[in-house]
Amino acid sequence: MNEDQTAPANNQDDPGALYRQDDQIQEEGVNVQNEQENDEGVNEQGGVNQETPPEADIQENEYHEEEEAPAPTLRRSTRQRFGPDHWKQTRVYYNHQVVAHPIQAQCSLALLPSDHQAFLGKIEQHYIPKTYEEAKGIKVWLDAVNAEKEAMDKNHTWDVRDLPSGKRAVTSRWIFTIKYHSNGEIERYKARLVARGFTQTYGEDYTDTFAPVAKLHTVRVILSLATNLSWELWQMDVKNAFLQGELEEEVYMKPPPGLESSIPHGKVLKLQKTIYGLKQSPRAWSHKLSFTLTAKGFRRSEADHTLFTSQSAHGIIVVLVYVDDLIISGNDQAGIQETKLFLKYVFDINDLGELKYFLGIEICRSPESLFLSQRKYLLDLLTEIGKLGSKPAKTPLEDGYKVKRKGEKGQDDPLDKPFEDPAQYRRLVGKLIYLTITRLDLCFAVNQVSQHMKEPLVHHWNMVERILRYIKGSPGQGVWMGKNDTMDRKSTTSYCTFIGGNLVTWKSKKQKVVSCSSAESEYRAMKKLTNELVWLKALLKDLRIESTSPITMHCDNQAAIHIATNSVFHEKTKHIEVDCHKVREKIVEGVILPCYTRSEDQLADIFTKATSLKICNHIYSKLGLVDLTHP
Repeated sequence: MNEDQTAPANNQDDPGALYRQDDQIQEEGVNVQNEQENDEGVNEQGGVNQETPPEADIQENEYHEEEEAPAPTLRRSTRQRFGPDHWKQTRVYYNHQVVAHPIQAQCSLALLPSDHQAFLGKIEQHYIPKTYEEAKGIKVWLDAVNAEKEAMDKNHTWDVRDLPSGKRAVTSRWIFTIKYHSNGEIERYKARLVARGFTQTYGEDYTDTFAPVAKLHTVRVILSLATNLSWELWQMDVKNAFLQGELEEEVYMKPPPGLESSIPHGKVLKLQKTIYGLKQSPRAWSHKLSFTLTAKGFRRSEADHTLFTSQSAHGIIVVLVYVDDLIISGNDQAGIQETKLFLKYVFDINDLGELKYFLGIEICRSPESLFLSQRKYLLDLLTEIGKLGSKPAKTPLEDGYKVKRKGEKGQDDPLDKPFEDPAQYRRLVGKLIYLTITRLDLCFAVNQVSQHMKEPLVHHWNMVERILRYIKGSPGQGVWMGKNDTMDRKSTTSYCTFIGGNLVTWKSKKQKVVSCSSAESEYRAMKKLTNELVWLKALLKDLRIESTSPITMHCDNQAAIHIATNSVFHEKTKHIEVDCHKVREKIVEGVILPCYTRSEDQLADIFTKATSLKICNHIYSKLGLVDLTHP
C-alpha cells in the first residue's frame, strides 16, 4: 500500500471513497473495552477487517494471496500482530466505516483557553452557501440578501435603464460569509453582491484601479508590538464599504440573481455608486477612507499606505486597513474609544470586539503571549479535497529532496507525464501559498511546487499531496509571539526577521539570476534582507519606535560578509549589480551590522532546502513555530 493511502473497510478497491462525503462525518467516542467486544479489528496496514477474532488470535492471514504463491523456501514469521494502541482511542466513522488516521489524532483544543475553545467551536459549525441557488432556500441567508438589497436601494446604487448601443453590461454574483463577535457568537449573516469585474473593458468603463491593502508583514508587526507593549487589539467591519465610493465611469450591469423578477425584461442597471467586484471600487473606497482618517488627524505611513497613526500626550492610536476590515490598536484607551465612535458616526460600521479572527487567521491571546494559526482554513482545505483521513507525513519534503524537471526521470516514467487537471493543481497551490502566512515551515516546499504552475507533472502533484499529508499531521501549528523584556531586532538571511524576539517576516524565493558562487548568492540574499530591514525600520518609525542601535544581520557565509564590509572590487565581484552594494552603504551608515553564524545555527535553512525531521524540529522551536492543538 502506498504511504499516502488509507485502507477503508468494505471498499478495498477505492481507498478514497470514504473521504468524498465529508459533510456526512459522524464522530463516535469508543472506549477500549467496547472496541474489543463490538468493533472491527485493525490490521497491520491501517485497514480494518469486517469480522475480527479476539486480538490474541490475530494472525498474519491477511497476506493469503502471497502465501498461495509458490515460495516453498520462504520462512514466514508466526508472531502475533497488533495494531497501534492509539488507534483504539482515536477513531472517526465515515458512513459507518473506520478511518485509520482520523483527524482527532492530530488536533485537540485542550491546551487552548476555554473562551477560545468556545469561539473555535462556534465558527466551525455553520454552513456557508457557495451560490444564490443554495442560499435562497435558507431563511437567514435570504434575509441577508434582502438586507443587502435594502442597503443598495437606500444608497441609490443604481438606476434601471436601457442598455445604450455599443455598451456592454457586466454580470454579477452573490458571495456569502459570516461575521463573528469576539466570543464566537454570530454578529450577522452577510451577503455581498459582487460584479464580475473581469468582464469590464479598460478605457471604456474603468481606468485607474490600484488600491493598497495591508501587508501581512505589517499585520504581524502590529501584533508583535501589541504583545510586547500590552496594546489593545480591536476589530471593526465597515458595512457596504464599496457602496461609499463615487463612480466616475459609465458602468452597466445585468440584473443579479434574485432581482430578475423586479426589473422589467430587457432592462439593465446603470450603476451610480461603486460596488464590490468593479475594478475601480477598491480605489474609490480607499480614497474616501484615507480622506476621512487624515481629516480626523491621523497620519498615513509612507512604509505602508494602509497604516494610519495618531499620537498625543496620552499615547498612540494605530488603525490598519484591509479593504473593509479595520484593526485598531494602541495604548491610548480613551483615544481608541473616541476613534471607534467617530468611525461609527461617519460610516455604517460594526464593532466586532477584540481581535480573534482576521482574514482566516485565528488569533489566541493571553496577557503574556499571542498565537497565530490557520487551523480552520487548513481543515476546510483538507475536507474540500478529501484528504481529512490521509496518513500524516512527518516533513513537507523528504530530507535532501530535489524537484525533478520534465524528462529528467525518463520519457517512459509514469511520474513524468502531465498532470490531468492543471487548474486543480494551480488552485490548490494558491491555497497553500496563502497558508504560509502562519506556516513558515511550508515556505520551501510551496516555493518548489509553485514553479510548475503552467505544466505540472504527476510527480509535482505527488509533492503537493505530501505537503497536504504533512499539514494534516499538524493542523494547529502556527506562530507564537511572546512578551520579551527588550525590544530588539534580529534577523537571519534568506530570510526571516524578528521584532521584539518574535518572528514577523520571512521569505523563500528563487533568485532571478545565476550566481557564480555561494558567496555571491548569499550576498544577493543580504541585499534582499537589507531592503526588508530598511522598510521595517521606516514602519517602526511611523509607529513611534525608534532604533537606537544597528540591526544585527546573521549570515553563515564569511566571504559574503567580507564583500559587504570591504569596498574592494576584484574580478569575482565586479559583475554583481550596483544595487546589491546597498548592503555596504547601510553598514557604513550604521543601519545594519553583519555577524557570522555557524551553518548548524542558521535558522533560514528550512527556507532553502529540505531538511531532516530532527533539524526541522530544532529550527521550528527557535522560530517560535508551535502546535497548541496537538493532542
